Formats: sequence, C-alpha cells, structure tokens
Amino acid sequence: MNIEDKLTSETTSMKVLKSKADNVASVLKVLSHSERLMVLCQLMEGEKQVADLQNGSVLHQSALSQHLKVLRDNEFVQIRKESQKVFYSLKNKQVEQLITSLYQIYCR
Repeated sequence: MNIEDKLTSETTSMKVLKSKADNVASVLKVLSHSERLMVLCQLMEGEKQVADLQNGSVLHQSALSQHLKVLRDNEFVQIRKESQKVFYSLKNKQVEQLITSLYQIYCR
C-alpha cells in the first residue's frame, strides 16, 4: 500500500468513525434525561399505557407526553392504539440491550 492509499484509507476510516460517533452522541442525548430513562426502564417490563407511565413519574401529563414524543421521534418507542387508548412499547432490541446494560452497570 502506497502513502496515498494509506492516507485515503485513514481519511475514510475517520469519516466512518465520525459518523458512528455522531450517531452514538444523538442516542446519548435522548437518554440524557432521567424521566426518559425511567420510561424506558418501565417499558422493559412490557407495553404500558400513558396512565401507567404517569404513575411512576413526578411530571405532569403534558411534560411526560413531550418526553414520549422525543422517544418516538428517535425511534426508541412505538405506539399501538386500541380504541382511545394508546400503548407504548420499546421499538427494537438495540434499545432493550442498551437499557439492560445501563441497568446492570448502574442499578444493581
């Protein structure tokens, strides 16, 4: 490998690393609020209605709804509607793995 190829390879690697770092930073930004972490921990137990999530929170319903919107917009949670009821659940296994890891490290 000549020097030009090596520099091109290093530049490409740095671009990939930067992209991944940006992605991780955006995930951590979503997780940076304790109420959102509490919601995600509650959803580890399974699907919940907003009223169930409200019981574990000190926030007013409107503030909790804003946090749920952040989690939805960032694809951490999904909703299922049944008549007038709205149920929240974790959207994917990556979120479950991340919350499980955080729980094991910090909550034992």
